[in-house]
Amino acid sequence: MIDLTNGNSKALIEIIGAGAVLLGLIFVGFELKQNTEAVQASTLQGITEESQEYLLLMATDPELNRIWRLANVNPADLNETDASRYFFLLRAQWIRYQNAFLQWQRGTMSNKDWTLYEKFICDPSGSTTAQTRRILWLEHKSALLDDFAQFVETCWSSDTDDSDK
Repeated sequence: MIDLTNGNSKALIEIIGAGAVLLGLIFVGFELKQNTEAVQASTLQGITEESQEYLLLMATDPELNRIWRLANVNPADLNETDASRYFFLLRAQWIRYQNAFLQWQRGTMSNKDWTLYEKFICDPSGSTTAQTRRILWLEHKSALLDDFAQFVETCWSSDTDDSDK
């Protein structure tokens, strides 16, 4: 039997207790890391599924595909109905991009995964000219969060596309 009145035994019990607390903290750290990775994977999966649905809609609906192609050449050529449909297609795209941005800010999307969406948002060589893109952006900017709008404008400020000026 251990003599608990002995100073050595008391120190041993304190060391064992401290070790147990340390092991518990290490376990909690591993659990948090695994949970974070699971949340990030789930977030990426959800955003990827949204993007796939959007792209499949564009690919399988001949009318939306026609509107998209026409609008990216010259949006002024769209009739009133087509312009309205194009507006909503772009709004859906901006909301998807904003969602990815917010998930990244909250840490539920990893930096590596965010880099893919950042490329789509910031790429100045997209399907529209820089001038057209900026005009269309003004139609959607006010419906988006200020932090996201500022991010978009900052990444676009480095546009070097002088061909449409």
